[in-house]
Amino acid sequence: MNTLPMNMPSDAPRRYRIVFRGECGHVFADVAGDVTIESRDGYTCLVATVRDQSEFYGLLDRFEDLALLPVSIGELGPGRLDSRSHALIRLVSFAARGGEPAAVREHVMAAAQHGVSADEIAEALGAVLPAAVNGQIS
Repeated sequence: MNTLPMNMPSDAPRRYRIVFRGECGHVFADVAGDVTIESRDGYTCLVATVRDQSEFYGLLDRFEDLALLPVSIGELGPGRLDSRSHALIRLVSFAARGGEPAAVREHVMAAAQHGVSADEIAEALGAVLPAAVNGQIS
């Protein structure tokens, strides 16, 4: 049974949100290429883009090799943002909500690891933080 949306080609990359119990984000450092990882409140959420079923099941096999059991797996649909844009948006939204400085630094490092330049980070934060400080973003 094919569950693809009518307008989505069968060879289009797919995005999945996979949740694990425990804060185990460090374990995923070399598991997959195009992933976003966030650990907090006793859970780790991994968002991965896979090209096909084979890559998806290979990813699940790697989790099994690491003795990690997902508690939730959901398809997010086609992602329109690349990993750079996604990392930058996460950074800016976290900083605008008044995130702790150490956590903001982690988001800065994640954005840099996805290829976002220091100038791009500064420009994005400079555009959003004045509004957050003035109470226009909550």
